[in-house]
Order: sequence, then structure tokens, then C-alpha cells
Amino acid sequence: MALLAVGSIQLLNCARGQATTISVLQDFAKKPENLICLLQEPWCDRHGQPPSLPGFNTFTPTPIKPKYVTYVRQIPGLTASTFFTFKDSFLATTITSSWNGQTNTFTLFNLYSPGRPEPVAALLPALTLPADCHLMGDLNAHHPWWQGPLPRTTRTSPASHTIANWLEENNFHL
Repeated sequence: MALLAVGSIQLLNCARGQATTISVLQDFAKKPENLICLLQEPWCDRHGQPPSLPGFNTFTPTPIKPKYVTYVRQIPGLTASTFFTFKDSFLATTITSSWNGQTNTFTLFNLYSPGRPEPVAALLPALTLPADCHLMGDLNAHHPWWQGPLPRTTRTSPASHTIANWLEENNFHL
């Protein structure tokens, strides 16, 4: 499993709030160890554009009103490129880090399943996975695999089971 030599990847759902989105980006950019920021439901301006972040490359699945944004810090030894997009809610970015003579490449999937798990449950089985990948996002799926025991009143949908089964079959680790 390739990871960044030094640095962090962080994910947050901003619920389309302007103050939350701006605050998160400003705080994230202050720390040089913060390399990749995944924002779910970012605030977008009146033109449908998410905020830019100086010193970071911005990746979105669509140019207007994306459901999420991936920001990658612009530093020597760290490169990123779009690997896959689907609709306004699914993006995979290939990340390559080169430090101390060692090069690592992995694909970072940033997924947002709008309001329910069915869209991501339908997408996952159609994916061809690269050798080394990390899947992050807001899947809007309740399942004991990642939430632990659920209250009796919480119903686990068939789509949530599909997602959990796919993750297990493809040897993902929580």
C-alpha cells in the first residue's frame, strides 16, 4: 500500500456551507503537512464554482456545481492527475509522490453518493481498480462494517450491503 511519505489526507462534508468551506480550506492550507483535502458538498459561488485554494491543484468531476472537490498541494515531488470521473459525484485522482529517491503512486477515489447509497452501489461493481487505491467519501450508507452495531430502528439497505460486500471482496481495509 503506497502512502505519502509525510503528510495527511483529510475529508470533510461541508453541507454546502460557505463559512464551513472557507474555514476548512484556510485552516487546511496553514499546515504544510496537509497535502490532500477532500471536500464533500462544498459551497459554490453564484457561478457554480467551488473556491480555489492558492498553492493547491483543484480536481472536480464537473466544472460547475461539483458534489465534491479534491485539493492537492503544489509542492516538488507531489503530482496529481485525473484518473476517472463519473457524473458530478465520482472522481479518482492518481497521486504520485517522489521523495528520497522513492516513488509511490496510488489512486485516490473521492466518492459522494447523493443522499442515498444506491448511486455508489451501482458504480462500484463497474470499476476496474488500479493496483493501489484508496477509497474515501460520503457514501450515505449505514452498515455495521463501518458504524458498528446499529440501533434496531436503523435499517441497512440492500445497497449498503452491496457496498460492504464489494469492499470486502476487493480486500479494502477500513
